[in-house]
Amino acid sequence: MSGRPVAAKPALLVLVAISTLQPIALNLLAPATPAVARHFGTNYATIQLTLTLYLVSVALIQLLIGPLSDRFGRRPCVNAGIIVFILGSILGALAPTTEVLLAARVLEGAGAGTTFALARAIIRDSAHRDEAASQIASVTMVMVVAPMIAPYLGGHIETWFGWRMIFWAMTAAGALVLLLTAARLPETAPNVGIRTSLLGVFRSFPLLALDREFIVNVIALSMTSAAFFAFVAGAPFIVVETMGRGSDVYGAYFILSAFGYMVGNFAMSRLAVRRGAAPLVRIGLIISVVMMSIAMVFAMSDYWTPLTLFLPLAISSVGNGLTIPGAAAAALSAKPELAGSAAGLMGAIQLGVGALATIVISWLVILWPQSLIATMWLMMAIGLFSLRFSGFRRRG
Repeated sequence: MSGRPVAAKPALLVLVAISTLQPIALNLLAPATPAVARHFGTNYATIQLTLTLYLVSVALIQLLIGPLSDRFGRRPCVNAGIIVFILGSILGALAPTTEVLLAARVLEGAGAGTTFALARAIIRDSAHRDEAASQIASVTMVMVVAPMIAPYLGGHIETWFGWRMIFWAMTAAGALVLLLTAARLPETAPNVGIRTSLLGVFRSFPLLALDREFIVNVIALSMTSAAFFAFVAGAPFIVVETMGRGSDVYGAYFILSAFGYMVGNFAMSRLAVRRGAAPLVRIGLIISVVMMSIAMVFAMSDYWTPLTLFLPLAISSVGNGLTIPGAAAAALSAKPELAGSAAGLMGAIQLGVGALATIVISWLVILWPQSLIATMWLMMAIGLFSLRFSGFRRRG
């Protein structure tokens, strides 16, 4: 246990609320992107920048918000982030042009990325090591529900009320979270007012970049996450434009993938102590590569339907649920004394690679819909191959 005093403990509801803005905003709009493209009379790849720029904004803010919250406090930074998120959502609801819509998504990403990053810092502030690990696990398990239901809700909102209502729904969600944090979120930063240099955060990055264990696990994590982001970018086009189904169909089937990811997370939480995280990460990537191979067989056949698209991906998501938390934990443990910088750099790389994947797949899927599955298979294979260079197994 740490010798420092533990800050006031925020309620689990508050931690979950500020953590879920990011996955909700990411996934709620995804089923409506074909409709948004038709509304503005632009191509699908351009509208998919609503996902790409959102991810870039989330990635960049994670590098900056830690030092700012050390100096000004977690509570004001969280509340400021929520306000920025609300403003971005309102701007998106009223957007008259594609350019304004993209600017709105950048604001949403900055706001949601702020609250997402600081949720973990608040947990570390207000709990000792073992208790913090338990709380982070609890928040993560609940958070999985957000990407499970968000595409389903987004698809139905777009079908019933139009895509602009999705942004009004995000505005309402942000307002509710702001009311909750204003009433229930205590200040937890141990040294509010400390003058932390933003440049100081970057001085540890070269040390991490030279650490093999950090790099290997970040590659495995980033490839797995990028495959998911590519799916979010390309699957709505395939379901709506290629298969001729409604956006609500995409949302309904997406629940299968989210449920698979939840199962994988649960298995990791139960088996990591007994089996070790490293073997489970490897098993997760093997599952994903095998299932993406099966998905490719279906994609090249006459039996490519929403069910044959999503069912292999749902089982692959079980593998993702093993890989992502295990690889993240291993990367953060590579240099425990640099865990804060490692978390920021890891998150920025993870989301940066994911953003790049959305750009590539948004163009490829129009030219060849099956390219989504081929790209996802390649990413999983790269992640699995990277583990060959890990030294974790030799250390036991």
